[in-house]
Order: sequence, then structure tokens, then C-alpha cells
Amino acid sequence: MIKLPLTQAQLENVQIDYGIIFANYGEADAAMLGPTRGGGEFKATATIRDIEFDGQKGKTKGMQVIESINATLSVVTLDTSMSSLAMAMPWATYDDVLGTITCKSENIGVIPGEAYLKNVTMFCKTVKGDYRKITLYNAMSEKEFVLAAKPKGEGEVSLEIYPHWDPTDSLADLFLVETVASLAA
Repeated sequence: MIKLPLTQAQLENVQIDYGIIFANYGEADAAMLGPTRGGGEFKATATIRDIEFDGQKGKTKGMQVIESINATLSVVTLDTSMSSLAMAMPWATYDDVLGTITCKSENIGVIPGEAYLKNVTMFCKTVKGDYRKITLYNAMSEKEFVLAAKPKGEGEVSLEIYPHWDPTDSLADLFLVETVASLAA
């Protein structure tokens, strides 16, 4: 077996440290989500269906169909500000003037467009010093809301943020992964 040495580029592209996460990054209402615990985890999943045919020996190149693509960004925040709690409960009504979150029978039904964030973006630093920038579009947390007050501990709010396809724009991205030189890029 031939063992080839690692390249400098491979070493420089190792992702290190926690993710820095923003809601509506690049927009006038951009806000950093934090403090967080345990960093963030991005996951993209494609549902692939195999086209079955007589004589098939197994998975066959050219005979697979992508039926759907979904992604999630999971993060735990310690920030229990009303705006962070509202992000965790997009199906509730947040009144930023009164500083309240309420849930009424009118919250049942189709989720309004304003419940979706324009984007949620995570930056992950590499050994080289640049960042992987992962942006989820039309983002909304869909995890059940739990906030536990604990003695000698901090309340944690778990978010499971999904990007959503835009039904009015068939060319819009679901998510984007790119390399940027800095957080301001």
C-alpha cells in the first residue's frame, strides 16, 4: 500500500474552533446569536431514490433520482433575550415593543412569511485563518421549545434551524457554503 504524505493545503483546511452564528447576516437587522454552547452543526441531506429494474445488481449509476434536499443547523444558545426566545418559537407572536411572546388560537394555521429569517449564517475558522461561511436561506427553527431553569446551571435553548425552499423563485439557493477571508466578507 502506498502512503502519500498529507499536503499543506489539506492541513490548512482543517476546521478548528466553534462556529459563530448570525441571524440575517448582511442585513440591517443582523444579530449575532450567542453565547452558544457546543458550537453549531450543519447537516445537509438528500433523499435519493433508486430506480429498480429487472436484472439490477445493486445501486446503479444513472438510475438514481434526488427527490428532496434538506438541511439543518443545530445550535444551543444561552441567550434568553426575548428576541432569541422568539427565534426559538417562530409560531408564536412576538411584540418587541411590549417585550412579550404570546400564543393564541390565531397562531394555528399557515406560518406567515415574516416568521422566516432571511438567513442564518455560521462561520467556521480553519487552520489557515480563513472561514467556511455556511448560509441557510428562509431559515426558521422547528425544534420544540424547551427552557429549563436549573440550580447551579444555565438555561439552554436548543435551536434546529431549517432553510426553506422559496416557492416563488425556482432558482433561489437553499443554502450556500463558501470560503471567505474574514467575518466581514
